[in-house]
Amino acid sequence: MPHDTNLSPAQGAQQAEQRLGKPCFYTGQKVPGTFACVTCQFRIGNRGVLPSCPDCGEMIWAYMGDGPRPVPEGEVAPPPEAATAAPVVAENVALEPTVQAPVKVEEGVRLEP
Repeated sequence: MPHDTNLSPAQGAQQAEQRLGKPCFYTGQKVPGTFACVTCQFRIGNRGVLPSCPDCGEMIWAYMGDGPRPVPEGEVAPPPEAATAAPVVAENVALEPTVQAPVKVEEGVRLEP
């Protein structure tokens, strides 16, 4: 992420996340895991507050772990995405007959590649 933009760190992390397709966080957030700098790919194993990149000074980090997106300390996890509606179960329901086209069977048909 260029340093001469007028983005907040949170906005920079959002843009990087959209661009990279990985959860991104910014300097000052307390989130554990393995991270890579979005600029120079320097990797860190983080247990506390994310620092600026020691190699290039970047403030945005991409989360390199598997599993669900980690939630930084002090933030509330977003609600889970709406699950698909469960099927409705009902008893004694009359089913309408469906009309199906007759099946035509032919032998010796040659299919051209």
